[in-house]
Amino acid sequence: MTVQIACIGGAVLDLVYGVDRLPGEDGKTRALSYFETGGGMAANAAVTIARLGGSAAWWGRLGGDDKGARVLEGLKQDQVNIDTVRIVDDAISSHSLVLSDRAGNRAIVLYRSDALDPDPAWLPLHAVATLNAVLADNRWIEGAVATLSAARQAGIPAVLDADAGADPRTVEAVRCASHAVFSEPGLAEIYNTNDPAEGLRRAAADAPFVAVTLGSRGVRWLKRGGEIQSLPAFPVRAIETVGAGDVFHGAFAFALANSMSEEEGLRFSAAAAALKCASEGGRISFPDRVAVDRLLRDLQKGNLY
Repeated sequence: MTVQIACIGGAVLDLVYGVDRLPGEDGKTRALSYFETGGGMAANAAVTIARLGGSAAWWGRLGGDDKGARVLEGLKQDQVNIDTVRIVDDAISSHSLVLSDRAGNRAIVLYRSDALDPDPAWLPLHAVATLNAVLADNRWIEGAVATLSAARQAGIPAVLDADAGADPRTVEAVRCASHAVFSEPGLAEIYNTNDPAEGLRRAAADAPFVAVTLGSRGVRWLKRGGEIQSLPAFPVRAIETVGAGDVFHGAFAFALANSMSEEEGLRFSAAAAALKCASEGGRISFPDRVAVDRLLRDLQKGNLY
């Protein structure tokens, strides 16, 4: 069975510059490489799901400009359904400037138009019950709350990708999710603590399952009423980390939709994200199911997990 998953939230056009080192304040540096790629948390998650063999749709908003057209064309090429998209003619589509250095560090400047209508009334929430899971990011809170709530009512996984630098109302979306997976900066920002363990305990009051990705330090998670558990990071030489978190979240939604347990899903997602980090080129480096399963088998033979 091919699982069907809708991803709700952001889609952007990423302008990615490869540099030797990220410049400091008032600094300047020369780009060693440049490419354009589709980005955005929910959109990248949808591409990940399609690459892994799922049926993915992106639900979101774009401006009626060339950037938006390029974003949609990229999603279409990556086999993502784009039938549920609202085009706002007088808005500029979201886009970002990304600096990525040789060590895998990055700096991102994102532009998001205030003209994108936040009203989610046009979303086909009646269709959620026909899906196997939904994923929402915290770039469009109204859309996230509406869709995650519909998914919970339908009894399917409702996954929230909660990153930093987003809407302060993110906690509203956390309360609607069955599974909330935070970046480390996102958890710290939303729950006002730099201690990931304390952040998870606070978040567990709002969602049944919470997790935080910690980069090279792996993943920690907590089921409400349980104990905090950890999964170490996969051994990988990071070449490009842009989009790795989105791959993780998309793979996690895919895993849950395929009836994997949360722990199995986190391990599967960590493998997918590690493979993405080991290659460059934006979405070109998103792994397929064969590559993820091979890595998991190889690591199991080495008794790393």
